[in-house]
Amino acid sequence: MLLYLTRIIIFLSLSVKLAAAEESQTVATTLVENVTVISAHLDQPRHNMDVLIQDGKVLSVTKTGMNPASEHLIDGSGKFLIPGLIDSHVHLGHNPMVFRDNPDEFARLNRSYMRQLPRSFLYHGFTSVIDLDYDPKRNGWLPETPIAPHVYHCGRGVRVAGGYGPVFVPAEFVHKAFPNLIYEAGHKKHWPVRLEPKRYDVDAAVQRVVQSGAICLKTYVEAGFGGTFDWPVPSDDTLSSLATAAHHKGLIFIVHATSADAWQRAVAAGADVIGHGLWHWNGDRREAALTKEAKSAIGNAVQAGTAVQPTLRIVEGERDTLTWRSLDEPGMAAVLAPELLTYLHSENGRWSHEFLLEIYNKHNPHPETSPETLIDVSIKRVRDTMMMFYRSGGELLLGSDTPSQDGIGNPPGLNGYLEMVSWADAGIPLEKIFRAATLGNARAFGLDDRIGTIEPGKQADLLLLNTNPLADVTAYDDISAIIVDGKVRLRGTLSAQLQKP
Repeated sequence: MLLYLTRIIIFLSLSVKLAAAEESQTVATTLVENVTVISAHLDQPRHNMDVLIQDGKVLSVTKTGMNPASEHLIDGSGKFLIPGLIDSHVHLGHNPMVFRDNPDEFARLNRSYMRQLPRSFLYHGFTSVIDLDYDPKRNGWLPETPIAPHVYHCGRGVRVAGGYGPVFVPAEFVHKAFPNLIYEAGHKKHWPVRLEPKRYDVDAAVQRVVQSGAICLKTYVEAGFGGTFDWPVPSDDTLSSLATAAHHKGLIFIVHATSADAWQRAVAAGADVIGHGLWHWNGDRREAALTKEAKSAIGNAVQAGTAVQPTLRIVEGERDTLTWRSLDEPGMAAVLAPELLTYLHSENGRWSHEFLLEIYNKHNPHPETSPETLIDVSIKRVRDTMMMFYRSGGELLLGSDTPSQDGIGNPPGLNGYLEMVSWADAGIPLEKIFRAATLGNARAFGLDDRIGTIEPGKQADLLLLNTNPLADVTAYDDISAIIVDGKVRLRGTLSAQLQKP
């Protein structure tokens, strides 16, 4: 199913004129001629169409032959033009691949990872991404990078002291690592003594997000991964207040939730989006069958109209890090720099595998059951709950949570493609996957006035595919060209194999 290296050279099938368009970064008009247009706002694909691009926007979409000559012509015969993909759940500032024990080595390899990062998202067709915990100190450089997807974000996530995230940081540094804390009297014992509580109420937290230029606000209801840990979470009153304040400021309210209880609380508070699928609930973790508790959480989310990002690649990526087999998949070479791949093949590079294995050995509630078996149960749970949610009429959004953890399981760009493949394998129809990655995401995050469809006036963020994505999910790995703001780039020019140390 993975067709990566062989398809890097697909771009050679394009005309010489396409290469000329790619080289010119100041093209005024480009015409994609005689192409099949697929866009979620249309009732069916439109064949033999011309799409005229001018000054970074789609100027017209008409039948072939109705447009005047343009400066650059792209022959779209036999190809498919779709909107650029949107990954609505990423974390751009974290390098999950390299251990920090050697500062010099980390700095060198981190430069390679970050330099390739935006290109890897584009390589797999993601022309827009939404960072759900955006730290300008770590990733504020990305929007200024010449070759990069559009970046939208939620500002810094709103967290409680001692909760998911802060629990891993010494108390004296927690406000530096997680500056958008919110004070609750019930969690007073975890509160950093140097911080004045009244400066960390709901209104202050929301205002920090607004001032960052965010389009959304995210908080976390994570008590400890199905009982593995016991962490404080926001109270119901705090969740409801955050939802009200966020909506008042025009922000989309997103809740991290992976358990049935957390889903119920997110829905009750008024979440617009649940930032994960469902794979934790009370009972034996070795049993995959959905319980009444899980089914109730799904039913309530559907009834409330809460959208869900299933993020299957969290648990699947964890399995990849545990087994380490996916490192040799051909697709890795297109998204990770050669020197980083060399490091990951070394003994030192396997640190995340050893770290994950240690966590399972320490916290496995069923020592007689292998970690891989437990992960497989979680994978079946999250796929089954996703399918139940979808079949009940729920709205799915494409978000990969790249990277959700340390290790090799969530490579940039590739992880989003694998998320789509996993949806298809689980049984989600291809037209629903297409919508979830384009117009669905755009509407859910209030961006449909600029992206998500191919219409006059929209940003010219487009993908030219060799294969029909409504017929085969691997079409998203068969990209001829990526167009961002009207600038055309051949897919092969974005490959990490071209990066030099």
